[in-house]
Amino acid sequence: MKKELRILIVIFICLMIGFLFSLKVTEEQNDKNLIQNYTYSSQNSVDKDNYIAKPSEKAIEYQNKKVAVWVTRIILSIAIPALFLFTGFSSRIRNYIQNRSRIFLFIIIAYFILYYAISTLISLPLDYYSGYILKHLYGLSNQTFAKWFEDYLKSFVITLIAGSLFIWIPYVLIKKSPSHWWLYLGMLLIPVMFFVTLISPVYIDPIFNKYEKMQDSNLENKIYEEINRTTIENCKVYQVNKSVDTKEMNAYMTGVFNTKRIVLWDTTIKNLNQREILGIVAHEMGHYLMGHVWKAIIFAGVSSIFILYLINGSALWIISKSGGIFGFTKLHDIAALPLIVLLLNIFMFASAPISNAYSRYTEREADRFELELTKDNEATLSSTIKLHEESLILPTTGIIYKLWNYDHPTFQERVEFASKYKPWEENKPLKYKRYIK
Repeated sequence: MKKELRILIVIFICLMIGFLFSLKVTEEQNDKNLIQNYTYSSQNSVDKDNYIAKPSEKAIEYQNKKVAVWVTRIILSIAIPALFLFTGFSSRIRNYIQNRSRIFLFIIIAYFILYYAISTLISLPLDYYSGYILKHLYGLSNQTFAKWFEDYLKSFVITLIAGSLFIWIPYVLIKKSPSHWWLYLGMLLIPVMFFVTLISPVYIDPIFNKYEKMQDSNLENKIYEEINRTTIENCKVYQVNKSVDTKEMNAYMTGVFNTKRIVLWDTTIKNLNQREILGIVAHEMGHYLMGHVWKAIIFAGVSSIFILYLINGSALWIISKSGGIFGFTKLHDIAALPLIVLLLNIFMFASAPISNAYSRYTEREADRFELELTKDNEATLSSTIKLHEESLILPTTGIIYKLWNYDHPTFQERVEFASKYKPWEENKPLKYKRYIK
């Protein structure tokens, strides 16, 4: 390994230590402010329920453990592929497979299966703790261990099958077009993401939970009346039995064309009143009407091209400076997969503040549409508070965690916006009037 690469590794480690130190300081300061000084109530609210309660010790403790899980996951995302590389394990797996077959496609797929299986096994304790133990510890889950493990196994198998079907494509592109593979692959990802968005509501999501027609016919009629007040056409509404998994609440709009649908968790229907649910539905309709699904696909595609470009240049430089320590000298060697994964994780981590900032903007605009359609600030306030407090989400968070983790505005920011945004009371034009009939 040449000196330049050693220096780069040291610099990267120092930057990560600085990042983790900044995260620790900002989270501790946020906790201190919440414990000692936090008071907030929504302005002009006549409903005593529309006040953000001072966060409990339980909520603060839960946030700290979520941060610890996130940090551990970051470390694992870097450490696992690095171990494959620096121990020579990656090249040994390749040699093992090549000794049994010379078929290019078989080598690529077999290596991916082994790599993904080993990585999943290493991450299993953290996944179990964060997805099962932690949720039960803080009273947020109804899920049995059997259901958790079944869902985990299903997710593993789906990813394994999808990855095995796809993994050979980038390697063919790298081999055939070493200078432009990143561009072709990035462009290819756009229709792939569209296809997944199209089929997920119909073929993938039902694998994990039961989707069914709304059981409350009165609520269903009210939702369809609300949909008909907008320019959305041919949209279905479903509920999903998430109560078998969680006590938390959520709703979302998914799919495109004839698969588009609004989905309400049954926990949401159970814990919110009709006005609050109609507000949440309006928020999800806003995402669709403003083309956030399409824009997210394009944004992800363009971002992928840029990140893949960086991966290509960085990987070639690292290979040239490695002195053969990894057991490969070409990027199209399947043993280089951990290097590609390592760089992908690093660049995705570095770009997270940008993608999260864009997501927070789209969520704010969906909140705006919700209020313009319903003109029911009180319902939006109360539903926002219930959704966040029932999930032990803090009103504010440290700036580092917000930039790298929050794809929605903070709890307090959403409440502040819902309490103040009333252009109709001032005879000002609505920003999204064109979507409302």
